[in-house]
This record gives sequence, structure tokens and C-alpha cells, in this order.
Amino acid sequence: MSYDNYGGGRRRRDSGPREMHKIKCSDCGAEAEVPFKPTEGRPVYCRDCFQKHRPPRRDRF
Repeated sequence: MSYDNYGGGRRRRDSGPREMHKIKCSDCGAEAEVPFKPTEGRPVYCRDCFQKHRPPRRDRF
């Protein structure tokens, strides 16, 4: 697996399909899959609910 140095952090290059984890959305209760292992005790959202909960983007100018 190779990494790129980007903005001081390390990003994984695409090395094949990601392992997906089945979840139940903490907001609407829908079943979905996420590309990370959820942390117990923290909410996890489906794609639609995640968009509602994420902070607004700030332009970098």
C-alpha cells in the first residue's frame, strides 16, 4: 500500500475495494454501508442524513 503526503497528513492511494460495514442510521433508522468501522457510542448516519448533519463548507480564499 502506498501513501501520498498531502497537507501534512497521509492519504491512502486506491489499492482495491474498501471493506464496507453495515450500519443502521442513527437518525432515520435506514440500513446502509459505510467504508469505516463505526465506533461504539458514536452516531453513524446514512448518506442522506450525513449531509444534513455535516457542518457547512467554508471557502478557502
